[in-house]
Amino acid sequence: MPKMDAYEKLVEGYREFRSSYLDKEFEAYREWASNTQSPKTLIIGCSDSRVNPAILTHAGLGEIFVVNNVANIVPPYEAGDHRHMSLGAAIQYAVNHIHVEHIIVMGHSGCGGIAALMAGADDDRHDAGADDYIADWVSILKPAKDAVIEDSANSQPDELACLCEMEGTLVSIQNLAGYPWVRDAVKQKALTLHAWYFHIESGELLSFHPDEGRFRRLFREN
Repeated sequence: MPKMDAYEKLVEGYREFRSSYLDKEFEAYREWASNTQSPKTLIIGCSDSRVNPAILTHAGLGEIFVVNNVANIVPPYEAGDHRHMSLGAAIQYAVNHIHVEHIIVMGHSGCGGIAALMAGADDDRHDAGADDYIADWVSILKPAKDAVIEDSANSQPDELACLCEMEGTLVSIQNLAGYPWVRDAVKQKALTLHAWYFHIESGELLSFHPDEGRFRRLFREN
């Protein structure tokens, strides 16, 4: 049998999905979904193909509102500055119109965006030059890089990158809390912010505990 290419595989996957979706057990969902959506969680994740929030959490259709970008970055809020309007619009819509109760910023191991941020010279980066969108975008997380280097200057490069991946989620959470509609919802205790970190090789999912100042496993086997 000839090998199926990537596009054909997607089409075949859709064919299987359609077969299940049109089954009678989905009838109630189809009727509901045709009119509304009401997920309780927004996940801001990385564009990395290995980190899919819906798959990692086994979320069903309509259960999570998802925004992906390189290195799962939330830029700081600046009044009247709409440079990052796509992400800002998604956050505003999720909080003000869907009324999500949780926002999760989820980082992960082996992040190419963080690798670009941590690169010490142009030769170490994926790209370089005036049109380097990657470098401009990930520079938003420079405070995470600076904090990690200051606190762990003697660590190996791969260890620094891992620490920066985690620290980057915290910088994004701090930035997220500066958006007025997010700040108001958190103040009213209608919204909770979370930082997650997924380790691809081990499959471990970590959650940041502000009271302890560290990441811990989200789930432990008995």
